[in-house]
Amino acid sequence: MRRLSVEANQVLNMTTNEQSAPDEDRQLGATIDRRSVVVGLGLAAGAAFSYFNTPRALASPITEARFQGLIPSKVGGWTSRKSAELVVPAEDEGQDKLYENLETRIYEGNGLPAMMLLIAYSSVQRNDVQVHRPEVCYPAAGFPIVWTKPATIEAGNRTLLGRELLADRGGLKERIIYWVRVGHEFPIGWADQRLTMALSNARGVTPDGVLFRVSTIEADPERAASALRMFIKAFIATSTPSFRETVLF
Repeated sequence: MRRLSVEANQVLNMTTNEQSAPDEDRQLGATIDRRSVVVGLGLAAGAAFSYFNTPRALASPITEARFQGLIPSKVGGWTSRKSAELVVPAEDEGQDKLYENLETRIYEGNGLPAMMLLIAYSSVQRNDVQVHRPEVCYPAAGFPIVWTKPATIEAGNRTLLGRELLADRGGLKERIIYWVRVGHEFPIGWADQRLTMALSNARGVTPDGVLFRVSTIEADPERAASALRMFIKAFIATSTPSFRETVLF
């Protein structure tokens, strides 16, 4: 009788264990399912955060043909011709990466000093891809900067902040006026430019940017400075409203 009782208990325990196994499997499956849901929600939340916090571009790229067509060929008494004589960022500085559009021209007129124009535009400015200022490009090309100072530039009904400087081109002095626009701001130095970029990114936007630079060989300092400002006013007056609002300002 004792042996039969022991065997009966063994059979009963085996039956109980067999019945409890499916319950344990269901509990384990439910735990795995909950973990999968939590992980999935975490990944989705991360993707959404990344998407909504990625800076958005303010401007669209401009094709090369359209960009060239926007630049006036005649400005006051000056007429332009294409030129590769101007100082531009060296190729090893990533010229193609820096600018989507880069146009260089020389404007000449009877009895007028020749004007060297460079307009560099990109629809996207990032911390590692920004316009290069003349204070960087000229020394890199072997032409030291003699002096540089902030400048106010009359541009139609606007007053822009820029810089005026003098570069030594091996016996010739090149007088330069330029401005840099990043989004809606006109930073006058590298520190201001990087701060503008940081503030724009904090607002969730990636601004566009332009470098507008005009220069002339300085024979008479006063005449050169006056001629540069006269050319800038005439250039802006001749440009289309679309070019002024999309690129220059």
